[in-house]
Amino acid sequence: MVTMENNNIIEVEQVNFYYGVFKALIDVTMDFEKKKVTALIGPSGCGKSTLLRLLNRMNDLIDGTRVEGEVRFEGTNIYDAHVDPVDVRRRIGMVFQKPNPFPKSIFDNITYGPKLNGVRGKTEQEALVQWSLEQASLWE
Repeated sequence: MVTMENNNIIEVEQVNFYYGVFKALIDVTMDFEKKKVTALIGPSGCGKSTLLRLLNRMNDLIDGTRVEGEVRFEGTNIYDAHVDPVDVRRRIGMVFQKPNPFPKSIFDNITYGPKLNGVRGKTEQEALVQWSLEQASLWE
């Protein structure tokens, strides 16, 4: 729960992030206020995208990664064992400048969200994938 003392929706505290043994983020602490725009600015490779991917647990999908510290959304550490990463992703969406697919097939990337929301039929999923790719002029 967000406390009355601040207006933060997300709080990042003493976060370190590892790709295997490589430490990509070192002791990051910052807050994101409700109803405010926050810009992350820096050179290529400095960890901006890595930090953003931490905010909705997208890095969980990459083998060999590890997080230390806390990332709190509405006061709850989203990396606590009892927190469902799928629920986190439903509540914290991301739109990146460049496409940022999951490390899965095109089919799995397109059907990921619909599957989370109950679309289970293979025929329905295939139709959705075809329609999506046709809309993006990528089917042919």
